[in-house]
Amino acid sequence: MEAAKEDSGFTYSIVSPTAFFKSLGGQVELVKGGKPYVMFGDGFARWWPRKALTPLEQGEILFRLLGKEPNFLKVPIGIMDFAIGILDFLVKFVPAMEDAAEYGKIGRYYAAESMLILDPETGEYSAEKTPSYGKDTLEDFFERVLREGMAGQELGERTIF
Repeated sequence: MEAAKEDSGFTYSIVSPTAFFKSLGGQVELVKGGKPYVMFGDGFARWWPRKALTPLEQGEILFRLLGKEPNFLKVPIGIMDFAIGILDFLVKFVPAMEDAAEYGKIGRYYAAESMLILDPETGEYSAEKTPSYGKDTLEDFFERVLREGMAGQELGERTIF
């Protein structure tokens, strides 16, 4: 950005991916171990690049790859709101909890908001108008995690599942 300020012929782009497959990687071990696939909300909000996948469809891919009968735990989004409210309150007394409160807000955003382009003409989110980049698919990622595990993709303290 500094170079662009100094040289009008220099252009740049900031690419912000909407989601990373590895944020769903924790689900693999849960489902593999017989636990349900956890999602917030009703499981029908579409938010994935390429063919827009709902959280329900994402889970179905994993169950199919594992040869298991689908088993979902649909958690009301209000649970996240409640937890965030508690964390925001606790931060006043325990400032070290500030990161946890912030991760909760980020998680809530990604759990509830569409990651698709809002079509100004229709006022609806559009999978067709949302650009997609890369060749990896969620199914490819799940297959790789089932084969190789999550080595090198650890989420550390940001792990939710």
